[in-house]
Amino acid sequence: MKLIYIDDSGNTGKKLDDTLQPLFLLGGFIIDENIWKNVDKALNNVKAKYEIENLEIHSIEIMNGKKGTPYKDWNYNKKIRFFEDILKIIVQFDLKIIYFSVKKENFKKYFQVKYGKEFEQQFNISPYLLAFSYILQISDSYLISQDSNGMLILDEQDEWKKPANKTFNLLTTLVDEPEIHVEKLLDRSFFVDSSESSMIQLADIIAYTTKRYLEIDIKDMDDKKQKERKFLYKIYEKNIYKPSFDYGSHSILKWLENNIGNQSKDKPIG
Repeated sequence: MKLIYIDDSGNTGKKLDDTLQPLFLLGGFIIDENIWKNVDKALNNVKAKYEIENLEIHSIEIMNGKKGTPYKDWNYNKKIRFFEDILKIIVQFDLKIIYFSVKKENFKKYFQVKYGKEFEQQFNISPYLLAFSYILQISDSYLISQDSNGMLILDEQDEWKKPANKTFNLLTTLVDEPEIHVEKLLDRSFFVDSSESSMIQLADIIAYTTKRYLEIDIKDMDDKKQKERKFLYKIYEKNIYKPSFDYGSHSILKWLENNIGNQSKDKPIG
């Protein structure tokens, strides 16, 4: 059995014009149940090393030095060393990384061209739901390659929990469309409180550092920031799982538009 832990980074809901957050990403890792305890212990050991064993890891709070936490006293080098120590656990245990990113500007332009400038008012596909649907496809592709079943575990999301699970249920029962049918993920998606899961906290760091790396091409930043983002990403780059299918030509997008998009009228958009 494989466990798949996923978190998001850059989530602004349906607000697509936030210049500070131009990219949304869902990402995390796949772990075999047999090594779960060892990875959990390794994570807790790193947290103990930095004397934050009783704290929930939030990457953005660490990087920004949030007031009221030990992070406010961490200098820049200590922050990077912490991320490095955590990310090396991925390599140590050969965890597989998966992610899907959405450029919000491209997302908005795509649906505006097809459905008009006011599409957000009636359209129930968000960057989160689009990325979630691709994560299902990527996860299932990996599980098939390993001949293993799996369980998807995500950070709690009040707004998108129900539509995500609806999408999951539809895709696991859609046997007449094999390209998008999800066969190896069990039961449903499980949403858990990240404060109670070190694994979700690891997924948070993966999502955060991956998004920051991908932003190099779409945001202005100095050489120091680029170097740091590349350094952290390169630690686990070789562990990233890349499915054989092409994202752009995959039929999951059209299926989403036809079956999930226009919930207000409870019928496909077309």
